[in-house]
Amino acid sequence: MVKKGLLERLREGPVVGDGSYVFTLEKRTYVKAGPWTPEVVVEHPDAVKQLHKEYIRAGADVVQAFTFYSTDDKLNLPGHEAGGTITVISD
Repeated sequence: MVKKGLLERLREGPVVGDGSYVFTLEKRTYVKAGPWTPEVVVEHPDAVKQLHKEYIRAGADVVQAFTFYSTDDKLNLPGHEAGGTITVISD
């Protein structure tokens, strides 16, 4: 079975996306909402995977990588251990 691309799907009608990662993960005590939150992907990857599965079960056609604001300089800020755990590849 050939999967359709996003633009093709959009031409056919609405495409439902996921949402509310920060607030949902904050309610579940995995992260504190604020200007920097991508550490949850490194520190609690199973929680993020579970949330992706929940969005898909709820009918989301598209789920996104929860990597907003996860640049090398942000991952290595004092007080955040994520920078020492992964390497971000960027141009």
